[in-house]
Amino acid sequence: MKKILTLFMALHMCFLANAQQTKEELDMASEKAAVINVVEQFLTAVGNYDVDAIQTMFSEKANISGASLREGQWITNTYTIQEFLERLKSYKNPTKYTEPVSNFTVHMDMGMLAFVRADATFTINGEPKNNNIDYFTLIKVGANWKILNGSYVSVRIEK
Repeated sequence: MKKILTLFMALHMCFLANAQQTKEELDMASEKAAVINVVEQFLTAVGNYDVDAIQTMFSEKANISGASLREGQWITNTYTIQEFLERLKSYKNPTKYTEPVSNFTVHMDMGMLAFVRADATFTINGEPKNNNIDYFTLIKVGANWKILNGSYVSVRIEK
């Protein structure tokens, strides 16, 4: 009887441990989905030049950097989020675009800091123009994820 009771208690502890692990895994999956959602919202908003929406997604001291290969030369730039928003506002008749992501890779630490790689295709009027690898660093502020940094590497698609 003692062996059966001991075995029962051991099994019960295993089930409790598995239940806790499952909850933590579900929480982490939920957080990763939330991070991907912020990145997708940003990519949609920036393609539509929606400055108001973009502003809510970024930390106040965030920045955006990029490297683009054009005619064999790398062009690099870095902007504070405010400089980036002012630049978007300055376009009189901007060409809207989409940047569908084919693959996300998310690394998350302690449910508070996330690093996201988004493999995307920069597309205008349905025509793929550039292969972009976008990187984002996000931090959780209260219940919301905010982008601290957005960086990209862009290479034209040869036809």
